[in-house]
Amino acid sequence: MSETGPETGPGTLSAREVGTHTVANTTLLDERLVMAYATSINDQNEAYFDDTRPGGLNVHPGIVFSLQWNSRFRPGQPVNMRAAPYGVHAHTDLSIVRPFSCGEAITTQGRLIARQQIPPGVYSVERYTMRDAKGDVIAVLDYNGITRGATLEGDNVRIDDDVPEPAFEPTSEGEPDWIDHIHVPRHAGQQYTECARIYNPIHTERSVALAAGLPDIILHGSATKAMALSSVIQHCFEGDARRITRLSGQLRAMVLMNTDIRVVCHQVSDDETERKIRFSVLNQDSKPAIANGFVVGHL
Repeated sequence: MSETGPETGPGTLSAREVGTHTVANTTLLDERLVMAYATSINDQNEAYFDDTRPGGLNVHPGIVFSLQWNSRFRPGQPVNMRAAPYGVHAHTDLSIVRPFSCGEAITTQGRLIARQQIPPGVYSVERYTMRDAKGDVIAVLDYNGITRGATLEGDNVRIDDDVPEPAFEPTSEGEPDWIDHIHVPRHAGQQYTECARIYNPIHTERSVALAAGLPDIILHGSATKAMALSSVIQHCFEGDARRITRLSGQLRAMVLMNTDIRVVCHQVSDDETERKIRFSVLNQDSKPAIANGFVVGHL
């Protein structure tokens, strides 16, 4: 990434980097990793832990966040340490072609597909494609972020389109279909870090979080989203993660440790083959930690 401009702040990001790829990283989804990811979010579903069940372990779809994190580096491009502290995770959109299987090797590689100037800074979209050993696509994750205060060097550019969102029937916002209350324990950041293999010290070390201007260590956005998906799977898909084909949502307010969050289901609608759910997550201050969330899965 480029680094020009004033000596303070995030500096500039280059539009010329759009189209570049991250390193391709292969991960074996063995029993240890599958169980560890479910443990990272305190999911109690036996399908992730009982390896004697017919068909073996189910794999929580949130494991894509671990795969993405460990393939995010770009060979030949040094990490922009100046801009990095100003980056925030804004939105993710996951499309699943088929369920992940325990025991298979998944190769993940990302590509920067868009950069544009927006009022808060520079908006970037990375698309991570996950393939099995045959090269077949298993899942695609769009990971969108904002580098606050940064300036884009060059014109706005996009080389691939967003995945269209599903259509929901219009509905008045009445009582929720259901609400799940989830406690976020004091050690949630450390637990998710180690079990999901996603390390950023703002989630584990209070000194780093405070130095970054945060009130305390905060929960990973991907952990919040995975917890919400677990609730949706239990309530709407009979605990069967293999039915999930889509997960999307915007990350907003912070989630602190030793607090309670609420997963709110706003709508469930079925057609001939699919079930669609609209949800949000409210943090300890009743502010949306995840907004405009939706899940799609097979009936």
